[in-house]
Amino acid sequence: MRRGACALLVALLVAPLAGCAGRYFQEAAAPSAPSQHRLADWPFREYWTGIVFNGEKVGYAHVQVGRAPGDPARYEIRSESALRIRFLGYDKRVTLQARDRVREDFALESFDYRYHLDGVELAVAGHWDGAALRLTVTNAGSTSTQTLPAPAPPYPSSAIAMIPALRGLRLGAEYRYPVFSGETQRLVEVVQRVEAYERSTLFEGEAWKVTTEMLALRTTTWIDARARPVLELGLNGVIVAGLEDEHRAKHYLAQGALNKRDALLEFSLIRTSTPIPDPRRTTYVKLAVQGPAVSSLPPADPAQRCRATSGGAECELAAVPVPETARDDGRTHLAASLAVPSGDPRIQELAVAVAAGAASPVAQAQAILDWLERNIRKEAADSFSALDVLATRRAECQGHALLYAAMARALGIPTRVVNGLVYSAELQGFAYHAWNESLIAGGWIAVDPMFGQAIADATHLKLAYGENLADLTALAAWIGTTKIEVLAVR
Repeated sequence: MRRGACALLVALLVAPLAGCAGRYFQEAAAPSAPSQHRLADWPFREYWTGIVFNGEKVGYAHVQVGRAPGDPARYEIRSESALRIRFLGYDKRVTLQARDRVREDFALESFDYRYHLDGVELAVAGHWDGAALRLTVTNAGSTSTQTLPAPAPPYPSSAIAMIPALRGLRLGAEYRYPVFSGETQRLVEVVQRVEAYERSTLFEGEAWKVTTEMLALRTTTWIDARARPVLELGLNGVIVAGLEDEHRAKHYLAQGALNKRDALLEFSLIRTSTPIPDPRRTTYVKLAVQGPAVSSLPPADPAQRCRATSGGAECELAAVPVPETARDDGRTHLAASLAVPSGDPRIQELAVAVAAGAASPVAQAQAILDWLERNIRKEAADSFSALDVLATRRAECQGHALLYAAMARALGIPTRVVNGLVYSAELQGFAYHAWNESLIAGGWIAVDPMFGQAIADATHLKLAYGENLADLTALAAWIGTTKIEVLAVR
């Protein structure tokens, strides 16, 4: 197992795309009338797409649209997708089965989603009651309810590629509307713009070019006269979804099983010309960081100082506790969440047992780290929550960080999840990683459960806080576009 090379698989594969326009797309004469369809006579009943990541075939998606059984005034969108990709030699799988019941304008009335990730499951179901979305979320034997205020009905994410054809495809059109994201259990705004009418060597005929912005991510989709998304691009063309027949689309999944390349690792790893020979013992690092995302500097604190330069940023990292500030007493980092269910009896009982005899927060945190080291296998297995890690007893860095945070919060230690980059000597570069910060003895201390570090080494470059999937989308702008040079090491 290569420590320090954790994949943010789900966050990466939900990140949409853009780009590669010049060579493959040519402007076409747009129709004089908008392309528009009613759901009652929608021009297709289903479509299949094959999905390619970084040049490798990894999966498929399937969408069906029709009248809802037993209610001819309502419609149903059924969708499924499956992804299979190798990472660090592990065969990783992600699947989704979804059912959305909608009105004739695609407004959402009820939904039922099932997510499967590396052998663990998340179920999200609910309905709109006229004033709010009522959710029931089930994971690892635990069920919770949520209420999301929504005075107007939102739309399902399964309809995003179809809504422009419902409202009218015409040059310059812009549409804004709320969407319920089942992956993040949030209502988010979607902004869509019809930017061009084009022909391409990548699809037959001509199609409308539509850009979609959601969760700070951008997708480009080409929609044909039959309202089908004939092509979709993300991460500057690294993720490609193209219209296929059922046989060819499913063949992508079979190809994913045979794929021997670590496509995800190859794309996300940031190699450096100057190695760091003993990163886990490093106490100080100075880095030059370049890339489009660097225009927004990484978080700053006494352990991480970044300043803007002409080419990006220069960051100094140190392996020291972060002093507490008067604005943050840590109470917001004691709350339970889906990913960090610190109030669950299983988590609380385990935390109390593990910390028995530990007289101080420092000793309690060390006891949690020691227990994780002995009991949780370090494997490239993703998780929805700390309960998944507790059930399977295996996890990558994100899972270790979630379980550590849950146990620490259960003991009253304010703890947050940190997402960023860490140096791997074996990979000779920086890999995406997750760790924690705990408020102990008046200071925020960086803790890395994956490495068993009570104070994380200085090769940890913090990019964003957050334990939920929506928080990880901030990393999408960094992945595949960032360069790092090592300027100094101690």
